[in-house]
Amino acid sequence: MRTVKSFTAVAVALALALGSAGIAAAQSHDHDSHGAGAIEITLNDGAKWQGDQNMITGMTAIHGTMAANLDAIHNGTLPADAANGVAADVQKQVDFMVENCVLEPEVDEQFHIVLGEVMTGISALEAGEVETGAVTIVQALNAYGEHFEHPGWQMID
Repeated sequence: MRTVKSFTAVAVALALALGSAGIAAAQSHDHDSHGAGAIEITLNDGAKWQGDQNMITGMTAIHGTMAANLDAIHNGTLPADAANGVAADVQKQVDFMVENCVLEPEVDEQFHIVLGEVMTGISALEAGEVETGAVTIVQALNAYGEHFEHPGWQMID
């Protein structure tokens, strides 16, 4: 049962990631352009979506990973092995959130848009495209903060 749930969740996230290839292609290499305008998530009738503690825990950890490595990414000094470590840390949190997902279907649908972008960023990091991967993940994090309730959330510049 767990294998089926994991496979289904990965398949959905992969489909979303592949469907958003245009978003990744349109991203700027400008470090100051971490806006979420390219990611199309809707609000819940004008309000932010209410998630669960698993979502908050996972997204907090991803935010911490990215914030801790942001200076090295901006300076172009993050070694390839460290980029792979960032990708692995972020993937661990994505796996945690997918495996423990109990979101309502409408919330889940919107959140999977964010996760699809995060997974696109992970793939780029693993391919050695550190700046592209980091920008993609940061944009997903900022879009998440604009569309989901998360106490104390701070955008990443």
